[in-house]
Amino acid sequence: MEKWILAVGCEPEKFNETQKECLNYGVFIRMAASPSEAIGELAKWNEYLLVALFSDTPDFLASLKILRSLTKAPILVMRHQYDGVEKIAAIEAGADEYIQWPDTVPEGVASCRALIRRYTELNQLENRPLNFLSRGGIFISVDYHKVFTNTQKVAFPRREFDLFYLLASNPGRVYTLEQLYELIWNGDYVPTENSLHSCLRRIRRKLEAIHTPCTMQNVRGVGYCFLQDDT
Repeated sequence: MEKWILAVGCEPEKFNETQKECLNYGVFIRMAASPSEAIGELAKWNEYLLVALFSDTPDFLASLKILRSLTKAPILVMRHQYDGVEKIAAIEAGADEYIQWPDTVPEGVASCRALIRRYTELNQLENRPLNFLSRGGIFISVDYHKVFTNTQKVAFPRREFDLFYLLASNPGRVYTLEQLYELIWNGDYVPTENSLHSCLRRIRRKLEAIHTPCTMQNVRGVGYCFLQDDT
């Protein structure tokens, strides 16, 4: 079972750091820019383990009531300015917890984890950690063959995912064409050299389309390697 948080109104510049911290615990984040967008998302899919509402506007209570009606998952409200009276109103509107915006990302994620743990244990939901790889702002879910970057999911079919994951798993290592053919195509059929080049071009184009720096270098006469630092 995949574990997802719906983050409503989270500051985009903090997203990568927050997602990297969450992925240490096998949790994915999906962004919703506003409560109205979150309402639309929950109307389509409501299997989230937590809804985190980052709000600094006074009118969030009305949206909170609608969010509560759409999901059984815990709702965490984070406000820049703590207000005890407002906390009571938020709890009555359906929030499970109300806190001031934490000073650090790990602190905020810890609050999310506590609510998820309580929810999954009470409902006996699967809590198996996921296997993932991070390279800068790129996050690769090995178990579910998914790639996330710049707050977006990048769709890679099997060959593209396997090739990208192999190179990203060993930054700096140069794989020969023969090695890539054997490891990725695994004898299913005999690919041409153009098959490999075309696959790599499609990967690059998808990443470039969302402004993600990722260098998969062609080492002339040898093969390919992944050069992005893991920062």
